[in-house]
Parts: sequence; structure tokens; C-alpha cells
Amino acid sequence: MSTNRRRHRWLASGIAALAASTVLSSCGGSGSSAPAAAGNASAVHALDPAHPVELKVINTSGAFNIALARDYGFFAKYGLSVEESQLANGTQVLAALQGGSGEIGYADLYAGINAKAQGFNLKLVANNNTNAKQFPILVQADGPIKTPADLAGKTIALPPVPQHTVNLRGFLKANGVDPNQVKYSIVQAQASAPQALASNSVDAFFGQWNQAYTNEGQPGAYNFRVLGNPDSSQWSNLKATTAAFWATGEWLENPEHQAVAHAFDKALHASYVWFKTLTPEKLQPILLKYQQIDLSKLTGGDPQKVDNLLTNTQPGPFDFDATQSWYELGLQYAPDKIQKGVDLHDLVFPSALQPEPELIQPPVNAG
Repeated sequence: MSTNRRRHRWLASGIAALAASTVLSSCGGSGSSAPAAAGNASAVHALDPAHPVELKVINTSGAFNIALARDYGFFAKYGLSVEESQLANGTQVLAALQGGSGEIGYADLYAGINAKAQGFNLKLVANNNTNAKQFPILVQADGPIKTPADLAGKTIALPPVPQHTVNLRGFLKANGVDPNQVKYSIVQAQASAPQALASNSVDAFFGQWNQAYTNEGQPGAYNFRVLGNPDSSQWSNLKATTAAFWATGEWLENPEHQAVAHAFDKALHASYVWFKTLTPEKLQPILLKYQQIDLSKLTGGDPQKVDNLLTNTQPGPFDFDATQSWYELGLQYAPDKIQKGVDLHDLVFPSALQPEPELIQPPVNAG
């Protein structure tokens, strides 16, 4: 099959999903050296905050990182005026970027790799997060599954995104279960998984921590518990970038857009440096406003629970060696879902290699 035909097929699938979703409103590593490429930080000029550049960013639904950095003035400090829209998943976002609906967009690493392998000229302009430190595999608290070994021959529900398959297989192997001895049931909507478990349609599900805590013996809720050891460092490198913000190579050919990419990375990462300093008391109104999560009620002040509810963001530069290990883990555990042969050095734009910014307080108090 020719490259053009592969590109057309990948884009067509993304556009079809895009049409079914909400319509857009208007839109360092220590182990490897940085590649020589256009847009090197030393040659890129800073933007003027007095004359901000308008930037259309496409995020995935439910994420509040862009809104937070915008509302608290981080983007404005670096000369950007950001307009955000959201789509259901990274594949839709990358298709929208190709179609010109936005200029920078969020998607997981595997989606970017697959798009690159299909012939798209994509660049990772700002690394966003690594793997979650812990992943909950949920079972009925009073059900027959008591240990991970009991999952053999059973059915586990999980979302369709490849990284969930990789993490689930990693969890199973780390907890002494042969991943090939478990059945997998794909659920398109994560919110439907608890009902599937409660009705015995599945025996367990790859969940989210808010689902675990809201169904942990709470009155009127399902009674679930977390199975086994959920520590993801057992199978993955927590320095690896698992999701990021992307732009097209064509857009980045413009030197002004290169400056925008560098400013975007700096502003986003500055907001993360600040966010990591917040106490649970200061996080409470933020999570309540942006995610409708009552942190105090949900966690009872347990620091581990608080940590589990927060995205493991990366304020520093992209780590090539760590992320290569995540890529290779994907090829091992989900070879039918992840394309091989992509060189990360060809994928990463120099804006993502900038050092971690110093702590600054929010220029604007959005609270």
C-alpha cells in the first residue's frame, strides 16, 4: 500500500470520528543528545506579552491543564492568547490538526507514533505527562476474585486506547498472571465500566482512581476494591513521556510558529512546576472548579489518594531513553495496535527539550 493511501485511510478514520464528536468552536533525556533541528531554543525569539499571539489548542475531553494555565495567566506571561477546544481522544485531535482546525493538540505517544508511521509529518512540541504511578484494577469487594491469580480465564474491561492494553498487560505480568490467560473486553466509555462489573458482565475492569474512591464502600455506590499491586514502576519507566502536545511539521516551518511552540512549552511547564507545589487545601477549590472533584470528601486527606488523583505531569525536558523503553514496551504488549520503525529523534521538536523552568507564582489569581 502506498504512503498516500495509508495517510488517507488513517485521516479518513480520524475525520469520521471527528464528525461524530463535538464540533470545534473555531478552531532530556540524560542518555541521548538533542537532535540538530530547526527551532533550536537558542535561535528562537521570545514573544512579547504586550502583543500576545493567538493560538488554537485542541485538548482531549475532561482535561483541565490548558484552562488552568490560561486562567492563571501562564500563557499570557509568555505572550500567548490561547483558545481551547476539546475532542474525545488523541486520534481525533491529530486528525483535526491535519485538517487545520487547530495548531497544537494533545494526544498520547502511541497515537503520535502511529500517525508518524502512516506518513504524517508530526512533531512533539511539549511533553505533558508520564505514566500514572499507580493503576487500579477493580473487582467486586465481596466477589470471588481475591488475588490477581484468580483473574486467569476471567474477563477484564478496558478502554480502547493502546496504552491501557500495555499497562494492563504490564500489571498482569508484574502480579504473576500470564496476560495471555486473560480475556479482554473493550469498553468505549470508561463511565460504563462500573455498571458492567456490578452486573457481572465482566469480572474486573481497568479503572480510574476517582471510580475506585467513589465506589469504595460509599453509601449508595458500588462496593469495589483495588486488586493486587498497582505500582506501575514494576513495568514502566516513570520518566517516559506517554502523552504530549503535537503540531504539524508544515505549521512549524514558519519561524514565528517555532517561537510559539517554545513559548507554549515554557508556559505549560511553568504551570506544572507551580501546580506541584500546591497543598491539598489549595488543590481543593481547583479540582472542584475544573473537574467537579471534592478532594477532601473523596480522599479524606490521605496523601496517597490525593497523589493518585493527579496527573503525573512532566515540567522538564523530554527523555529519549526512558520514552524509547515505553515505545518498546508497547511493541511487546500491543504489537497489533502500535506501529514500529519510528525514530523518536525525528519525532521530537526542540521546544520539548527546554529545561524545567524555575518556580513562578501565577501572574493572575483566578481563584
